[in-house]
Amino acid sequence: MVERGTFSHDWFTGKIESWEPMMAALEGRDARILEIGSYEGLSACYLLWRLPNAHVTCVDTFVGSVENIVGRDLPGAGLESAFDTNVALVDASRVRKLVGDSRHILVDLNTEGASFDFVYVDGSHQALDVLVDAALSWSMVALDGFLVFDDYRWAAFGEDALLRPGVAIDCFLTLIDGKYELVFRDSQLALNKIGT
Repeated sequence: MVERGTFSHDWFTGKIESWEPMMAALEGRDARILEIGSYEGLSACYLLWRLPNAHVTCVDTFVGSVENIVGRDLPGAGLESAFDTNVALVDASRVRKLVGDSRHILVDLNTEGASFDFVYVDGSHQALDVLVDAALSWSMVALDGFLVFDDYRWAAFGEDALLRPGVAIDCFLTLIDGKYELVFRDSQLALNKIGT
């Protein structure tokens, strides 16, 4: 799967083993997946490949994040073009690409009455962005569905709480206490929704 696409960074494949129990639970179903932050589409490609009946809604601005723009070169052809090319190698017909800020798109998805069996939050490292993405996503996670946060322990910009996703994730967990079971907590954090 990775060998077929063109990816300038691989921040994802090391997490596949942790995801396997959730993937097994969704296997064989017409799973509805929401991915907030798609970059070049590596995780979306994996989800399409691993769950051949799934449909994936991908939300991204495709301009990169602060750390990409300041600290790294973005792919020459552009993120959106790389994303389109990569998902087409698996099955673009099962992808709904929504370009824009997640704060606005998630409100629209809620208004549509969207529901997802698996939500992957990886759109920003800014704590307030993560908290907003979590809050807007939670109502769309189906009962017994999964919510996965990337970069739980990420602190590349120092100890400022506003620049660390884990702080926002921990705050969110306090808000939904009793409504989830922890699947795992490591560099990512995953929940199974058990209550509304």
